[in-house]
Amino acid sequence: MFAPVLILCGDDRSVRLYRLLERQNRPVFRLTAVNDSEETRRAVRESETVVLPLPAVRGGCLSGDAAATPWQTVFSWFNSAQRVFGGAFTKEQTAFLEARAVPCFDFLRDESFARYNAALTAQGALRLLLEHTEAYLPAQRVLITGYGRVGKALARVLTSLGCDCFVAARSALQKQEAVLAGCKALSPAEIARTAFLFDVICNTVPANLFSKETLRVLRPGCLFLELASAPFGADPQDFAGLPLTYLAGGGLPGRYCPAAAAAAMLRCIDSDREVIPWIDPLSATR
Repeated sequence: MFAPVLILCGDDRSVRLYRLLERQNRPVFRLTAVNDSEETRRAVRESETVVLPLPAVRGGCLSGDAAATPWQTVFSWFNSAQRVFGGAFTKEQTAFLEARAVPCFDFLRDESFARYNAALTAQGALRLLLEHTEAYLPAQRVLITGYGRVGKALARVLTSLGCDCFVAARSALQKQEAVLAGCKALSPAEIARTAFLFDVICNTVPANLFSKETLRVLRPGCLFLELASAPFGADPQDFAGLPLTYLAGGGLPGRYCPAAAAAAMLRCIDSDREVIPWIDPLSATR
């Protein structure tokens, strides 16, 4: 017999996860607004598993919380008899839960889940780029800044289309890996003097690599896709008045691949309880 699952806020991934559990006839509830009320607290207390969004917190409250209740208030309702799942917990949030002996699981700290999430992000990024260009994408010269999970997944997708991909990375090993994957490699220091070469820029680095001066030298019509978290690769306000297209790429799995993302979340939730083993969805493609 399955114990109750409570899904708090989130985006379309949370909606799809709710439907998956409902179709399995499992006791599941979802709240889109976490009000500081006795009814809400009771719903939290009576749930053995609590699923928070990805990322769990944005702007000081749970992502998508219509009530905008501070995350500290919500987290204080959890107890040691529960399992709390979420994404991208900060050190402060993790410490808050650990101080209360609340078992917490960060989806993105599971390597298989994180790799799959990166692949879904790359798929969403491709759809976003195609929606905003009338050019033939395989003929475009693309700069990918950073070569972590998302950068690698995006490079695989774009090189497979025939795009001329450049990767800017600090690590000599990452640059070598990028070249072996069919890309050309740059160091971050070379971005400013080569930026005018690119038709598309995909940033995955949460650091300001593109100053106002660098943005001004980008070729007119350049697509700038921001895939990093704050403080981002460039200030969105710096694009005002420039002949560039800024694309906010936050939460792409939830926007473009919510069903696949929800299924991966459920696998993590169930494998943690040894209901089913985790099977890496990418294993069959390697």
